[in-house]
Amino acid sequence: MKKIIYSMMALAMTAFAFTSCEDVPMPYNMTFEDNGTTPNPGAAAEPKGTGTEADPFNVAAAMNYITAGENLDKEVYVAGTIVSIKEVDDGNYGNATYYISDDGKSTGQLTVYRGYALGNKHFTSKDQIKAGDKVVVYGKLVNFNGTKEFTQGNYIYSLNGEKGGSETAAELNTEATAWTVAQAIQKIKDNGGKALAGEAYVKGIISEVASYNADYKSITYYISDNGTDKALQIYSGKGKDGADFAAKEDLKAGQTVVVKGILKAYTNKAGETTMEMDKSSKIISITAGAAGEQTGSVVLSATFATTMDNFTIADVTLPEGLTFIWKLDAAKGYMKASAFKDNIKYATQSRLVSPAFSLAGKSTATLSFQHTGKHFGTVANDYKVQVSTDGTTWTDLTVSSYPDGSSWNFVDATCDLSAYAGKPTVYIAFLYTSSADAAGTWEVKNVTVK
Repeated sequence: MKKIIYSMMALAMTAFAFTSCEDVPMPYNMTFEDNGTTPNPGAAAEPKGTGTEADPFNVAAAMNYITAGENLDKEVYVAGTIVSIKEVDDGNYGNATYYISDDGKSTGQLTVYRGYALGNKHFTSKDQIKAGDKVVVYGKLVNFNGTKEFTQGNYIYSLNGEKGGSETAAELNTEATAWTVAQAIQKIKDNGGKALAGEAYVKGIISEVASYNADYKSITYYISDNGTDKALQIYSGKGKDGADFAAKEDLKAGQTVVVKGILKAYTNKAGETTMEMDKSSKIISITAGAAGEQTGSVVLSATFATTMDNFTIADVTLPEGLTFIWKLDAAKGYMKASAFKDNIKYATQSRLVSPAFSLAGKSTATLSFQHTGKHFGTVANDYKVQVSTDGTTWTDLTVSSYPDGSSWNFVDATCDLSAYAGKPTVYIAFLYTSSADAAGTWEVKNVTVK
């Protein structure tokens, strides 16, 4: 009998030991990603702040902001305490990935992905940040496959109360003094292959258009001084003034470009080194090669499939009772405007405004988009498309076709922008208007200008 009792006690103690092991906390410096999972997204603090420089979000408010999914194309400020650091690259890239929370502990962590150091400078040593540091981070927030995070390109605005210097990366030269490709490559070599400390202007001729990235709407291509050699790779670059590309065909070999971005050397696992301008570069100017003007080049592209594609919302009239008019419906892939809520029709007016784009060098231009809607008053009055050269003064455009108002079928529409061809700065906007008598719903997607 005693043997049976001892055996039962031994089993009970073993079970207790295994259960207790699960309660042992992870080492303080172990990140959740290191343990095979993402940081705990739960918010432990009361959400506070508005996301501005004067009133930053706390981490809990930033989590709610990401969940709401509105205006994620805008940069915001978030204050928090560093919980742990995954990595600091003080070499080629000069950025760091780390986690912040409101209390400096594991609950409610927000990932800061590949951010720059204080003042938007490259990290030059691994001890520039540490767990427990108080930071205010500036950048764009996203939900990346379920992980709430600052996306790449963010930086530390203040560290333990100390503010950085410049909020933009230093420029090493100017468009007028753009380096040749040969000069750019020599600068990289002189810096030991590491990323240069600021953005540089480089002028060259496109020798090959390598690939198009549909997720980032970017193109990888090569430039050289003679238009033949694959001397400098422009990796995952953006178009004119940072605009999205719509297809690989948007660039052509033979075109001369001035490109602005970070120069560095990249060595792959096979030991092969490529001289490149890192992603997030943009074209400052582009001129045609022997083939003539690139008439089909896209200068503005927005699908609204998952984000607002750098469009912004400008509410002219937003009455009490409504918190928004335009909203991204990422599940269905369009921007949607409505002023009908709780069986009340509100009198409102709001613009969905594009980022600035350039029509310089063009003789014609056309805006194309798809839209649908219902419950119209007078269609031409309720839903207008407008153009501006300063983002303040707007002119109505003639829209080729409107929805019939009886179905949710999208119709193709165009507006002629030829009167603005040659202008260096242009905006377009979708103006929604409603009243107490008619507050319809307008849905817009697949916007392009070329």
